[in-house]
Amino acid sequence: MKKRIRKKLHVGEFKQTGNVIFINTGGDEQTAETVLEMFEPVIESHSLTVAGGGTGRIIIPPRKGNKHIPQLASIVVTIVAEESFDPELMMFMVYVKGAPEVPQGALDAIKETFADEKFELQIGKRMDLWNNDIGLTNHK
Repeated sequence: MKKRIRKKLHVGEFKQTGNVIFINTGGDEQTAETVLEMFEPVIESHSLTVAGGGTGRIIIPPRKGNKHIPQLASIVVTIVAEESFDPELMMFMVYVKGAPEVPQGALDAIKETFADEKFELQIGKRMDLWNNDIGLTNHK
């Protein structure tokens, strides 16, 4: 397959993956706000992009028509939210624009941010943002 086609289809060296992150907020909206405040500096300092998130709902959907934001990320968020998503969990889909994967240092920084807090953090498996084979059955 030619390089131009691989790039268009996001395969091979152009494959882009992201991680789904779940944080237990106990269903408390005030706690959810605290999580967002803690999460924001980590996102900015590691150049991460958040494709979606919410406590049982989508709160940060990607803009439609933006070729730099994978539409699959919004599909992942929607599927998680629709399949009896636990209202005590806050969910984020993180990735780096134009990068093949989220750097381990960024994931470690997220773990460290929530290590001393009362929140239960779960970093879901890495998934291809452009591949329609999603497989998000076991996130706990």
